[in-house]
Amino acid sequence: MLFHLPVRRFLQSTEKTETPQIRFGTLQWVLTRPLYRFQTFDLTQVPAKNRPQALHLELAQWTPFAHSDYYVGWHGQQALVWCWDAELVTQAIVAQNLKPQRVRILPETVLQTPPQDGLCLARCREGYEGQLWREQQLTRSRWWAQLPTQDEWLMFQRDAGILPGEQQSQPPAPLEGTIGSQPWVNAAGSSNDKAIQLERLLTALGILLLLLPTFWYGFSLIKLQHSLSELQEQQAQLQLKTEPITQARNQVLDHLARVDALLALAPYPEQLTLMARVAEVMPGDKSYLAGWDFQQGQLKITIKSGENISATYLIGVLQQAGPFREVRALPGSDPKSVTLQMDVIGNPT
Repeated sequence: MLFHLPVRRFLQSTEKTETPQIRFGTLQWVLTRPLYRFQTFDLTQVPAKNRPQALHLELAQWTPFAHSDYYVGWHGQQALVWCWDAELVTQAIVAQNLKPQRVRILPETVLQTPPQDGLCLARCREGYEGQLWREQQLTRSRWWAQLPTQDEWLMFQRDAGILPGEQQSQPPAPLEGTIGSQPWVNAAGSSNDKAIQLERLLTALGILLLLLPTFWYGFSLIKLQHSLSELQEQQAQLQLKTEPITQARNQVLDHLARVDALLALAPYPEQLTLMARVAEVMPGDKSYLAGWDFQQGQLKITIKSGENISATYLIGVLQQAGPFREVRALPGSDPKSVTLQMDVIGNPT
């Protein structure tokens, strides 16, 4: 699961393992694209001082793994989050006789040279990553093991909210993903980064104490004990001040859990709501709904008209209509009738 890279950097892959040769200092452990997920969170409406706490609540709902770790970067009020399976990565690091607290984990994407704004297809160490950049910020990302097909590339653009008239019909030529020396977005402080900083601080403090004359050792120890007492008092005061915030956070999490439980009872929108969405986008040429079949998130409808019907037009408008994804036309011989099958997105939790 490792590739040996230049000086103190190792890349975790899903195919090949090579034993690291560097055993001292800070290591960079680079994850290949299949091992992590990407998401952005817009916290514009949240006051700046409350954004870290708000992001923590968002991550608690979104996390795609049982035990996750994150690389978080900020672009204005937007949080860019890369998430991976913490247990899987830790096991791979320990298997190489390395200490996880000495390893800085980086997603492959944050080391690639950012392209200009717009759509691009980047070649990764494994597979290909579709990217959408706006205002020099990565807003959408999707990974494929092989070059995406035309339909897969169009689906990525639709999910990214690109208007039909601005969509690319074919995937562009892949860009060579060159791994740089530094991330293009600085981390807001993951658990591994904090551990590395703590290790550096403790190491510097130890060296400083060893260099001090013996005469000053006792004096420094007294000052340290005095500072420790003050810090303990400050910690006690801070705990009293933050107790209402902690209680409020627990109440919010309890309310969210109740909302999730209620939403789970009705995971999909009402049938009348879905019919209304379909009716809104049907052509105004006396077209009518001739068939409706909804089963476990799968919807199949038949639309008939006195004139020829464009299946491509219906697919496009249904993709933009709301809770419909993967809209596709089923084979048929009647040009005045088209049967469409699609996935219905469940209610948000």
